[in-house]
Amino acid sequence: MMDSSAVRAVGVHGQLAEIWGDVVSRPQLGKAMIIGAVASIAIYFLALQTIAPLASTPAVGKAIAMLAGILGSVASGAVCARLFAPKRMVVEQAQTGTVWQTEILEQLEQEGGPIGRVEDLPPPVAQEMREVGLYDLFKSYEERRNSGRQGE
Repeated sequence: MMDSSAVRAVGVHGQLAEIWGDVVSRPQLGKAMIIGAVASIAIYFLALQTIAPLASTPAVGKAIAMLAGILGSVASGAVCARLFAPKRMVVEQAQTGTVWQTEILEQLEQEGGPIGRVEDLPPPVAQEMREVGLYDLFKSYEERRNSGRQGE
């Protein structure tokens, strides 16, 4: 299902489209759908012919065949994931001390109460915050908050 903000661009792999928030190649999506349908139906009928007669009742045999068809669909998904690599490009940019981060911290404090002090954090948590670039943000927010209260 394609939403109204579909991205239509031509890339190395043909026409690209945005579907459910992800960028896909339309030709490869069509091929993946065909592979999935053929694999799941073929495995369903194969199981219906080979495994279903061994079941205690015909209903159980049909249920087992349907389960095999679902497993065939999952297997075809794995095959298509190998055949068709993702088209998205992830670009990571660290932006520290931006206005929106401070606004989020202010909103968190308004909605949930005091955030607390970074000095009170356990060392592993503080180290992890340093690694992802959040420790300095929280520390500077805390200092601004404390200096504002002292001026009151």
